[in-house]
Amino acid sequence: MISRRPALLMLALALGAAPALAKTDWTTTIAATPEGGIRIGNPAAKIKIVEFASYTCGHCKVFHEEGLPALKAKYISTGNVSFEQRSFVRNGPDFAASLLVSCQPAVPALAFAGKLFAEQEKWSQPFVDMTAAQNQAITAMPQAQQPAKLAEIAGLDTWAAARGLPLAKARACLIDKANQDKLIAIRNDAMTNYKLEGTPTFGINGVPVPGVYDWASFEPKLQAMLK
Repeated sequence: MISRRPALLMLALALGAAPALAKTDWTTTIAATPEGGIRIGNPAAKIKIVEFASYTCGHCKVFHEEGLPALKAKYISTGNVSFEQRSFVRNGPDFAASLLVSCQPAVPALAFAGKLFAEQEKWSQPFVDMTAAQNQAITAMPQAQQPAKLAEIAGLDTWAAARGLPLAKARACLIDKANQDKLIAIRNDAMTNYKLEGTPTFGINGVPVPGVYDWASFEPKLQAMLK
């Protein structure tokens, strides 16, 4: 019997090796969620992380700049873990900043959130410097109008415009009642269902992870879930 193996080998050499299937880099999959957050990663991931973060929170800034890159590289990229950031409104400046994020599509919204964290001291200081009279005047206004007036006095709207969000759009974002209501709903959910006592607060698959505020303390919890 004549062996066909040499012929098959020659055919394989002629055709060349089949290209390896490209792996999906889930860190580039970014989408808005029905709950009002921004999700990075596989929507069908086994482990779904939610972070309630405040743009005026120092611990949140550190996690965004140090913890999130490690989370993306080691876990989100595999498709086994997704990460969703939701804005938790702690104060007036937070409310204004969160509105500027929430009115944008997911990819630019996440990039803008990064700018808010990176320049946290710069854009938030004018709010600290506001006079008692200015604060009283804002407090006397209807709640739906307060974020826009705060942003105007502190210059957050023009700060946003200098970083890629057109001024007219920024001002429209700040009076968007639907987004205001959504941010209030996120706040209520965090306090009721996640027992939020401070920011950042994390949940894994809908279960609160108490006492964790940084990557060093969060990663062991995540590894335990993945086993």
